Amino acid sequence: MKDILSKCHDFNFSESYAFADKVRKAIFENDYFIEPVGVASDIENQIKKPQKQTILHDYIGCIVESELTFHFRGPAWGYDCVEPIFEYLKTYKIKYLTLSEYIEEQYRDDDTGETVLVTEDLMEKHKVEHALDYLEEHAVTELGKILVKEVFTLLFSDREAMKAFNIKIAEYLGERTERCRYWPKWLERALFCREKGLCAICKADLSSMFHVHGKLAIDHIVPIAMFGVNDPTNLQILCEECNSRKSGNKITTSNAIPVYW
Repeated sequence: MKDILSKCHDFNFSESYAFADKVRKAIFENDYFIEPVGVASDIENQIKKPQKQTILHDYIGCIVESELTFHFRGPAWGYDCVEPIFEYLKTYKIKYLTLSEYIEEQYRDDDTGETVLVTEDLMEKHKVEHALDYLEEHAVTELGKILVKEVFTLLFSDREAMKAFNIKIAEYLGERTERCRYWPKWLERALFCREKGLCAICKADLSSMFHVHGKLAIDHIVPIAMFGVNDPTNLQILCEECNSRKSGNKITTSNAIPVYW
């Protein structure tokens, strides 16, 4: 039980939903004008076989960084522009040096440990330095990696968004990727959990909990023949019937989800 809990992530949904909405709009409405392939960290390997660092992780990271750095590089910038960053850091319980703590560190004597008395004049003098030399990098690095994890987890369940995202990738590549012949176990488990043990299209039960006919297949949402790739975001689980019926020149998925009541 403790081992499972240690692998869980405690979400802060107010921020993750807000950033997920920005990324989703970027996918469907082309906000930010960012090409997924253009920001991919290892595109050659990411399209050949499933990587845990997906193309979507890189795409989200680029948008999150753009949103965060805007608070430091926006027009008519002032120190008060970074107030939202302080709120983000507090929300996610990320430790950081306040302006006064930053000044104390800058003036601390390495031998004695003594520092200077922080005055209003010193604080005014070091505001820009604190924001641009310290806080920006700290926020993008520490806050960014948490937001990427949360936003990916939310959007990976949205198969229509994954379809639109992979259509972008296919259009940009414009060439066929070799089909992956082996699916790693971590990917199979992740897809099965995402689909809740059901076929992504017809919702047939694939868990074999109550019968022995739960044969499943991992399918490309954007087919290989249409320049689809082997990135996890382009994959779904289908029942044998839906998989055999789905042609290699048709993009088919569904956002149908069983409701609770």
